[in-house]
Amino acid sequence: MEYRIPPGRHDCGEGCQCGAGRLSAVGLSELSAPTTPEVQAGPSSLHAKVDPSRRVLFRGGTVLSMDRAVGDYAVADVLVTGDTIVEVAPRIEAEATVIDASGMIVMPGFCDPHIHCWQGALGRLIPDNTSSWNEESGLDATPHKTRSYQYVLHQVFAPIYRPEDMYIGTLLTLLGAVSGGITTVCDNAHNSRTPDHSDACITALIDAGIRGVHAYGRPRSGEFRHAFPDDVRRLRNEYFASDDSRLRLRMYMLGRDPLDELEQVVKLRQELDLWISFDSGVGTLPLPMLYRDGWFDGRETINHGNFIDAEQRRLIVDHGTQVNVCPRIEAQFRFGHVPYQDWIDSGLKPAISNDDPATYAINMFSEMQCLYAFQRSKVLGDRVGLDQGPPHLATLREMLEAATIRGAENCGMSDIVGSLTPGKQADIILIDTRTPLLTPINNAFCTVAQGATPGDVNSVMIGGRFVKWNGQLIGYDEPRIFQAAETSREELFARAGWPLETIDVTG
Repeated sequence: MEYRIPPGRHDCGEGCQCGAGRLSAVGLSELSAPTTPEVQAGPSSLHAKVDPSRRVLFRGGTVLSMDRAVGDYAVADVLVTGDTIVEVAPRIEAEATVIDASGMIVMPGFCDPHIHCWQGALGRLIPDNTSSWNEESGLDATPHKTRSYQYVLHQVFAPIYRPEDMYIGTLLTLLGAVSGGITTVCDNAHNSRTPDHSDACITALIDAGIRGVHAYGRPRSGEFRHAFPDDVRRLRNEYFASDDSRLRLRMYMLGRDPLDELEQVVKLRQELDLWISFDSGVGTLPLPMLYRDGWFDGRETINHGNFIDAEQRRLIVDHGTQVNVCPRIEAQFRFGHVPYQDWIDSGLKPAISNDDPATYAINMFSEMQCLYAFQRSKVLGDRVGLDQGPPHLATLREMLEAATIRGAENCGMSDIVGSLTPGKQADIILIDTRTPLLTPINNAFCTVAQGATPGDVNSVMIGGRFVKWNGQLIGYDEPRIFQAAETSREELFARAGWPLETIDVTG
């Protein structure tokens, strides 16, 4: 893959102020990514396991463990050995490299179960999305030529994507996720036109050093090589045959896809022991039959969760299927219906996901803020004038749970990530509160879910390895990545005959 941009960094000289140099200054140089040669397909240095004997102690931060059994602390320590969290307590004495976390909120990394990462180079291309019922079904005959996501992304641009466009778009999206504190992503790859397109997406997951799930799906429009779904066997053998907890594989479909296609996918998921992610249309499926006959077994993730009636929701909840909502997207794409309350009332706590880079920046803080405001205003507004009080009002703790442990459940990884639980992987973020915006902390949950931004994420550790330190990403050739993304965008615009300027200033 000539277009691949493998992890690496320059050699730090004396007094170097880059993130890697600052890591070296505190004795953690081996936790940053060393320079790697041009790679064959396989794990990069950002995926290599850290020294299992290395101990790192986060000292004196405000700790939100997101595990009620572990607890949350105004001031506490977190001890990591190798790639694993081993202790969370008010005070830990251990031989370790000490990270001063005073003034920081220490918490698990966010887990996002639903991003279409390939769109990264077209990030924020489509403001003010226009939607209609027909468009949602893929049938709109007169979509807006520059403001319709379904038309612009899936009919204009997706068919002309090359593998190199898939790679750089996915890599750029994942770097944005990591920088903003998202340490686990399920990449819903629904533009896999050829096996090479799939390889490009998976290679980007590897090169991003993130904890990733590749949800293998077919394109939604245009011509493509019909390798789906059988190519999943090759992907499993080439990329996911090991027990590496950093990378996992699953299938991707729409609920409204043909039932005979679902039957094929189900046979493969049973053969290979895979999850399935569904985007839209699940309410059209014969759910009682699917659960009764074993097509569905609880290892399903439903993105959006819209337009599913109460009886269907009951089946889904009873069988342990996972659900996530996308507050900013659903406000536009799903006609203002964010079904969080529907699922809460049905006994399921959904995760939050970001969905489409082409419409918004990937930003878990914005999703939490949007969902919190939407849920509370809707519940209170719907209950005005009633004698009884409103149903359960969402709390800020629940917003953080939706962004962490619930996301991990949707990704099928709650046994290893999503909380600062001893024995889980050390996927940890530090949020710097030493700013005019966030000082003093007062309430830690409110500080994260209502006050913080991606720019406040000071440091990010994934599997015991820092990929962001002191505000700077570590191990990524950012100038080269940015240039490749701009080149991809320019070439996509040219091939598509895109009618707007490269930087669109129309409102």
